[in-house]
Amino acid sequence: MTCKTTIRLTTLVACLVVAGSAAAEPTYSVENQAQGGALVANSPSSPESYLEYANFLSASGDDPGATVILERGRVAADPSVTLLVALGRSYQREQKWSRAETAAREALVIDDKHADAHVLLGEIYFALDWQQSGLESYRRAVELEPEAVLPQVRLVGGLLDSGQVKEAENRCLQFISGGTESAELWLALGRVFEKQDKHREAFTTYGQVLTIDPENGQAFARQGKLFCEFGQYAAAEESCRRALDLDPEQSLAHAYLGISLSYQGKNKEARSHALIAESAGLDMTSVWKRMDR
Repeated sequence: MTCKTTIRLTTLVACLVVAGSAAAEPTYSVENQAQGGALVANSPSSPESYLEYANFLSASGDDPGATVILERGRVAADPSVTLLVALGRSYQREQKWSRAETAAREALVIDDKHADAHVLLGEIYFALDWQQSGLESYRRAVELEPEAVLPQVRLVGGLLDSGQVKEAENRCLQFISGGTESAELWLALGRVFEKQDKHREAFTTYGQVLTIDPENGQAFARQGKLFCEFGQYAAAEESCRRALDLDPEQSLAHAYLGISLSYQGKNKEARSHALIAESAGLDMTSVWKRMDR
């Protein structure tokens, strides 16, 4: 006989899926703060309870609250690399770099072969402009998980950002030729081509991204950027609008939509998108100068 029982956190009933004498771990779902608090209170030594609650808070836009819960788990729960990496990423989102680094290093004390912890450490080092240390962390992550896409993408991006463009291209092509059909890797290759002013190659590469992932907003945004550089402003507008349909917060799409609109004399809308891009840290001087003429 097989019995299935669904967990209801409001009553805090743990359930088992029983098949003969075999039992599976219960799964939890946090839908509000009361459920999250109850889950942690009833499983104080379980890292997963803190992670589930923190995930809910973060998804609700409460990153500081998620950090507080993960810090509680760091102290009260069983040692967990996953929890410490999540805590490091939470501090990363808040740009508290020293605390993020400490959490990542604590994770590596538990398991020095945890690739995600090395990736996190690399991201922190690049944010601090410690590029060599960042590259070392990315290389270590690739060594530990040679088939994982995230370490590959971070290594290519790190090489590109540190000016090692040719090595970035070689590594990216190596990863792609290894059979990884990843939109993120093709995006990275497109950036490499752009860095070398190989704009036609970059445009074709972003087309490959869209073959793999037809709803990749970043690929549409980067094609919009290239259309602007080709002087094809109507096509740039179309690509950027498509990118924003998919991802309304895509700052690059706002920037080049503003640029393309300004070239077409649509100054009011151009200003609106340029302001959004500028608030995200992009330089929109070219739009302001054109509209002041």
